Amino acid sequence: MAATNVEYASGFTALESLILHTLPNFGPHGDGIINNNFLLAYLKGKNDNGRAFQVLDGGLEFWNGLRVRNSTNFKWQGISDEMDAMLQDPNKRLRFDIKTFTGSITIAKIHEAMNKGRAMIKNWVRDQREQAEDTIPNQFNSAFWSQNPSSLEPISIPSIVSTTPTTGTIGGLSRAGEQALQNGVLTTAVSDIGSEQGVSAMKKQQIQRSIGQGGKDRVDIIIMDEDNFAGLQGYLTTQNRFRPSERMAKLDFDTIQMGSTTISYENTLVADGENTIVAGRVYGLNSNHLKFKVLRDGNFIWNPDGFERVGRTLNKALYFWVFCNLTTDLPKAHFVMTNVSTA
Repeated sequence: MAATNVEYASGFTALESLILHTLPNFGPHGDGIINNNFLLAYLKGKNDNGRAFQVLDGGLEFWNGLRVRNSTNFKWQGISDEMDAMLQDPNKRLRFDIKTFTGSITIAKIHEAMNKGRAMIKNWVRDQREQAEDTIPNQFNSAFWSQNPSSLEPISIPSIVSTTPTTGTIGGLSRAGEQALQNGVLTTAVSDIGSEQGVSAMKKQQIQRSIGQGGKDRVDIIIMDEDNFAGLQGYLTTQNRFRPSERMAKLDFDTIQMGSTTISYENTLVADGENTIVAGRVYGLNSNHLKFKVLRDGNFIWNPDGFERVGRTLNKALYFWVFCNLTTDLPKAHFVMTNVSTA
């Protein structure tokens, strides 16, 4: 028996119901979208009780207390000495505006008329869904790699991890004279990332950016361009030292797992002029100090009320929204290498 469209008992038309039931994330959960973006998937998948991917109930802005290394309240003292209880830099907060991302899938009245008894409209619906699935993660990724984010966009990785870390501001604070706000930067040329010298240079930056002894709190994400990634992967494969991240492989991301560090890449050959990594740069990110924050009522949501009429037209739209930003509480925990190549 030929397949037919079914009118769901939801108050929606058959075509609207078809779209709602084929979308990957209709409702308040966005994992299907999040898991198509490497950075969001990594932060969301960390087993850290929601520190890296934070869903907040509300607020006028996102802020993080600046993680300076020492609190003066903690010290070695005599048994009868008074303990200190001083406020710790209450004004040193990194502040980030809440940014809005929106979208919609739109259908016209004629599409509903065409859908009755015509299963081929399902192909059109599938195209609408797949276009949304591709567009949303790509738009987020483009924003994360913008060299100069607009006032409407979230803060980007190149803004957090600056190539000139002693100048400018971040989160409303001046980087000058504040080591906690200054990320690491290596401008010395690394001629071949796919060599012992190249790996050593990268690991040295990672070690220098670690917080405390033994590297317990250290860079755990490294992102480079596709040429350098291919060179490093080829070298490690030749040495029988290549292995991927099992956690990220489950989401179909290409990675290299080096100890507890996950290495991936950004493709510089973008299709529609999106922002991407600058060729020759390698970014090291400490996910303990990189936080994606999103409001609970804007957490990758397709309108729970379904389709709404668009003005006075015959069109209806299913709207989508996210209220979020990428933030950090310690820029010094990250690094960038600016002149890296592969043989």
